[in-house]
Amino acid sequence: MACISPDGKPNLLGEKILETAKEPCTPEEIASTLILPFFRVRGGLRDLVEAGYLKEERGKYMITDKGLQALE
Repeated sequence: MACISPDGKPNLLGEKILETAKEPCTPEEIASTLILPFFRVRGGLRDLVEAGYLKEERGKYMITDKGLQALE
């Protein structure tokens, strides 16, 4: 997984995406904020949603309680 380390926790890229998603935002906004290619962000979002660190509603991604705990 692009944003999840083998131990199941977000890696550095995952943490950056989670920080950005503290406010609801689109994949395009995240890519722009982090100055990353869209395909890298899209893959990372998919990984983080599957792991329960993010949720998606109406095209915007936001951090979950699990995601906030991972950043502590």
